[in-house]
Amino acid sequence: MNAARTETTFSDSAVKGVRLYQMRTIIDSTRGNLTVGEFGGELPFVPRRFFLTYQIPERTTRGEHAHLKCEQFLVCVRGSCAVSVDDGLHRDEFILDRPMVGVYVPPMVWAAEHQHSWDSTLMVFASDPYDPADYISDYAEFTRLVRRADAPTTPA
Repeated sequence: MNAARTETTFSDSAVKGVRLYQMRTIIDSTRGNLTVGEFGGELPFVPRRFFLTYQIPERTTRGEHAHLKCEQFLVCVRGSCAVSVDDGLHRDEFILDRPMVGVYVPPMVWAAEHQHSWDSTLMVFASDPYDPADYISDYAEFTRLVRRADAPTTPA
């Protein structure tokens, strides 16, 4: 077999809890390439739901919300898109343009996906089933919740 192998690695973002993953990959010029990640091992959670976004109109932004409890892992399996993340204090942006690169978005991080190429397909793994009560869709409400969570508590 004429194949090169890499291991899963990640780098932390300036945004609290967000990580950019370079997933384990086997490059095989004879049989084709394989990217793999084991949830609960290499990747941060075992998914309970997944969804795909595709055929996104030019200049359209998806996401633009945070979750109270749900974790997400995003991989652009075709084409490219940008993912912006924000924890209320820091912001970062990643270009997902290879199927072996993914972004982990923990709870209480605002995320938006934009700059989709015409052929982009974004696969999102979620730690929980869909629950509309878990979404924070108003950025002002999100920052208010972040400030409240970060406020020091005083003993009574």
